[in-house]
Amino acid sequence: MGNWRIFTTVMLGLISLGAAGRLSADGGEGVSAKEMAELRAMLEAQQQIIGELKNEVTTLRGELKTVREGYVAMDAPTNPSAEAIANEQLLVPKAEPVVDPALSFKHKDWRFEVYGFVKADIAYDTHRVFNGDFVRYVYPEEPNSDSQLSLTARETRLGLKIHGPEWDGWTPGARVETDFYGNYSSSTPVLRMRLAYAEMTDGTWTVRAGQDWDAITVALPRTVNCGSFAYQGALWSRRPLLKGIYEGEVGPGNLKVTGAIAAAVSGDIDGGGTPDGKDSGIPNTELAIAYDIDLAKDLTLTTAVSGMYGQEAFDKAGVGEVDYDAYVGMFTGILDWKGHAKLLGAIWSGTDLGSFNGGVGQTVNLAKGTTVDAWGGWVQLQTFPWEDLNWNIGFGYDDPNDADLSAGMRRFNSTATTSVYYKLTPYLTIAGEYSYLMTGYQGSSTADSQRIQGSVIVEF
Repeated sequence: MGNWRIFTTVMLGLISLGAAGRLSADGGEGVSAKEMAELRAMLEAQQQIIGELKNEVTTLRGELKTVREGYVAMDAPTNPSAEAIANEQLLVPKAEPVVDPALSFKHKDWRFEVYGFVKADIAYDTHRVFNGDFVRYVYPEEPNSDSQLSLTARETRLGLKIHGPEWDGWTPGARVETDFYGNYSSSTPVLRMRLAYAEMTDGTWTVRAGQDWDAITVALPRTVNCGSFAYQGALWSRRPLLKGIYEGEVGPGNLKVTGAIAAAVSGDIDGGGTPDGKDSGIPNTELAIAYDIDLAKDLTLTTAVSGMYGQEAFDKAGVGEVDYDAYVGMFTGILDWKGHAKLLGAIWSGTDLGSFNGGVGQTVNLAKGTTVDAWGGWVQLQTFPWEDLNWNIGFGYDDPNDADLSAGMRRFNSTATTSVYYKLTPYLTIAGEYSYLMTGYQGSSTADSQRIQGSVIVEF
């Protein structure tokens, strides 16, 4: 009902009422019976319209009350911190994430999300290390006892996440991620593929094919150095694989089982022209079982066991092909006080673990005809004093079996580090790290180095 109709109706009613009043006041003198009947008919029509207006007002008030009650019942919107999001255990199909429109686009029913960062690093070592801007171990004392300075932007990373339309309860997706560690040059680096896989998920089961992280790795330390304790106690790598993941509630906690059939990535130690892992003819088999349980509000404990089995094959003149086993067992623990601190680490034991950054990078000693056994582990305390500051302290150790080594081979490697990350803006972070590294050599003295590294990181 428009405002003009209401105004007209009210005015006509007032005129009619005035006329009726005038008739009553002067006794009807000068007004014919016909005019009297017309005025009465007009008054009855206006009274009918006013009745209809009252009914409409009553209906509108009811509808307004329903809308108000529905609005009051809505939950207030929330904006969880990045740390809270990182710690959520989502065991149901995930809602489509909200992304910056400037960094995402759609093609047909597929959505593409661009992400990454630009990272500039400067590092000073009191003793030469391998490799300067991606430190793994310290070179022997002589003739490498001089200091070195490294500057690079090779860890700059670019990634693309691909989200597909739902199909029969399953959602397809894919991911491609690169950096510039394809060679050892800091000034003319080569692009490297970090991740490249396709997947299907229904929120409980995920099937993934392509290049991805090894299934045995459940957690890694956070370090300014790109290595993440590689050769220093942490086992990890990325390789082509077929991976299956199950996530669901079991008892009072959440269970995650990850299995993979992976490429046996390795070098060509025997010089036969084929990588020794590929020459074995069998893939690596990997499995990890992790369980999360809430100990208290905002306090979660994660425990995980994982393992791997594979082989390498070497061609020996006059003997033929000789196979060497590669295997490992690992335990990982994470105590997460969400938003405040996290204590995490792992311990492992196995053999021929060079392709997983274990055994200080050593796999098979052909001089002795044996694989290199090793054990090791790492631990790190991560703290978050306030939202924009993260401070970490950690230790890592990798210890090959001396009996499997020849003179000059690396017999142990360790690191003790502390690092600080400060977020100046939502996109700009500065970071600094101090590390003390020690590398022992079979039949030779131990070498050590103190390392100071600083970084500027712009995320997008």
